Amino acid sequence: MNLSFDSPVRFQLVQTPEPRYAPRKGPGGPPQAQQRWMALLVLLAFAWRMIGVMARNLNRVEEETIQLAARPVGEMVGALAAPGQNGTVYYLLMRPWLEFFGTDLFALRYFSVLASSAGIVLMWQVARRMVPAVGGTLLRNLPLLSTLFLAFNPLQLWYSQEGGRYGLVVGLVLFSSWSWLQAMWHSGYVRWLIYLVITSISIYTHVMTALILPVHLVWFLLANPLNRQRWKGYGLTLVSFALPVLPLTAWGRGLLAGAIGGVEQQSGSALQNALSDLPATPLPEMARTLLLNNAQGLLDPISHFWLIPIFFLGLTGLLVGYTEFGGRIANVGMLATWLILPVLLLYGITLLAPTLSGPTVQVGERAARFEGVIWIAPAFTMFVALGTQVMRRAYGRLGNWLAVGLIIFVIAFWGYSWWDHAQRPINVQLGAAEQSLHSISGYLE
Repeated sequence: MNLSFDSPVRFQLVQTPEPRYAPRKGPGGPPQAQQRWMALLVLLAFAWRMIGVMARNLNRVEEETIQLAARPVGEMVGALAAPGQNGTVYYLLMRPWLEFFGTDLFALRYFSVLASSAGIVLMWQVARRMVPAVGGTLLRNLPLLSTLFLAFNPLQLWYSQEGGRYGLVVGLVLFSSWSWLQAMWHSGYVRWLIYLVITSISIYTHVMTALILPVHLVWFLLANPLNRQRWKGYGLTLVSFALPVLPLTAWGRGLLAGAIGGVEQQSGSALQNALSDLPATPLPEMARTLLLNNAQGLLDPISHFWLIPIFFLGLTGLLVGYTEFGGRIANVGMLATWLILPVLLLYGITLLAPTLSGPTVQVGERAARFEGVIWIAPAFTMFVALGTQVMRRAYGRLGNWLAVGLIIFVIAFWGYSWWDHAQRPINVQLGAAEQSLHSISGYLE
């Protein structure tokens, strides 16, 4: 199956899909070299996330996790349709996890480690369908290189070792994007149903993942002329999203209050509560914060000189990366939409937040990091990988050494960033942490 078309855009959605079953030496299936590299990369990502997983004491987000996960199961199930809730699915998952594995801090964080490691596999699957692979080695394979960058991104590492939902959120958004790509490739109502279910789960894990829906809508508009063949399935799926998204809106809250007794009218919707937690931040400052978080992690302000190679690679991928797709600009447009559109939508939401839910609330250092759109990181790492590939091709034999040097620099800098921030974590007092862990143990037993 080949989806290259002669059209003004000459859009090719993804790489040519491989047969599900193929001879060992046939052209189908991922080359064995890629499989070996990917297996090694997943092991490295898991090991890197396990190092220092217990170095920090319990923090505020983890205290909230164990408290909400300790609620009765019936109350948590009811919260799925109740207003003012966000992250209900995550707490539903954490309750049996803590009951089975125990209520110690390691068990709490190990869930995030596993979720983040699974996200690395999903990242590879998504990248295989969005960026080209010209060889089996790491240097010549953009999906593997993009996955490597995501695996060692310090911001992703931080949240993979925190007992919160953000490690899971990135994986769910990647799963949602993979299921969308699969449905667009192969069609079929079963695949669209899978996309609907996975995306709905991600929205009930964090309400801000709903911003992936307009991202996928732009992807669909760019997928010309494939979108002419898939509009029925995708259109029905978009209409079907009204049901799971409805309880998260103020309008849905009003309907639920009239249909279900006990739903308080004065309680805000999950969407409103999420909006009220966002600081009113100018767009340039918001973009700057997100770029710095993805480029350097949570380091204190440093000289931007050290960030020049990372930003140069990312900008090269954004502006010149279309050359890696045979001149098909729409492919780069998909990545740019994933990276930029959520930020613009988030900014628009912060402008509307005072109107929807009263004055915005500044909730401190964590709010300034805009964790709700942490899932734009895969697009960022794919642009950095694209820039590396462009540089490798531009300088012939010297380009290989230049690309290797840039990759080593990025990984080394991100390793330093992670190490530096891990030395100065923000913790609660150890006594409070132990008290919280003992209290949840009593609730769960």
